[in-house]
Amino acid sequence: MCASLKFLAMLIFLIASGLTQVSIVSANGDFSGSRGYMPPFSESEVEWSLAPCRPFLGGTRPDPTPACCEGIGDVVGLTKTKRDEQELCVCLKKVIPLGDPKRLPLLGDKCSTKIAPIDGGTDCSKWQR
Repeated sequence: MCASLKFLAMLIFLIASGLTQVSIVSANGDFSGSRGYMPPFSESEVEWSLAPCRPFLGGTRPDPTPACCEGIGDVVGLTKTKRDEQELCVCLKKVIPLGDPKRLPLLGDKCSTKIAPIDGGTDCSKWQR
């Protein structure tokens, strides 16, 4: 019992002192970099926000819905740094099905949102809105 308490105390100390690290790995397997960086969104948040865009992206609607434009605006609004934008690029490439690769780059213009064109071949390390 005493050994369990010592282990628990040591674990709490390590967590509190910041000696543990969680690394984020991007879609191409690269580490997102410096210790402690967390993007201001998760893949699931991006996917949820852009779910209303699926009919437009799939080609069944000629224009994105207002909910789609609101979702892309919300996600883009969370990016504050170039690194955030690069992580958003990685998420977009992973969570948006590219049914018609010509439609994803249209979201920025059709939704009046400042977002760089993106497709399956986009190099996220150079992508910036």
